[in-house]
Amino acid sequence: MDQLVFQTLLLIHVAGAIVGFGPVFTFSLLGPMAGRAGPNGVYFLEAILAIEKRLVIPVAVVTQPLSGLALIFVGGFASDFFRHYWLVVGITFYLVAFYLAIFQQAPAIERMVHLAKSGPPTPEFMALAKKTQRLGPITTVLLVGVIFLMVVKPGS
Repeated sequence: MDQLVFQTLLLIHVAGAIVGFGPVFTFSLLGPMAGRAGPNGVYFLEAILAIEKRLVIPVAVVTQPLSGLALIFVGGFASDFFRHYWLVVGITFYLVAFYLAIFQQAPAIERMVHLAKSGPPTPEFMALAKKTQRLGPITTVLLVGVIFLMVVKPGS
């Protein structure tokens, strides 16, 4: 029974990663498209924001932490948690990516949408665009790092 529970939780966790974080990889395409679209670029920014708010954030806040925590306990990693450095580093990467996405990227994009609807690009808009261009790849690399660590489990 424990094996079935573990496999079910693992399926939920992996599906959550695919469904919740897969779309993040499209942001590196949609962002530049927004810049090239002129006044209609706001629609690309709204799409990024909608994907983030309706899909990425709910999975990042609920599905991944709960299924991951359950996997730690059901999989027997809780008793010697800190000996599994791949797990500790992976969770740390996740927390940093979570912080960047929720508290930096999302508010910046939301502000960019507001500014884009108000008229031509302002210096504030351009500064926010540069910020998201810097943070986006960092978040993506962190998520790839999490995936690598969870799949390969180096040192285990």
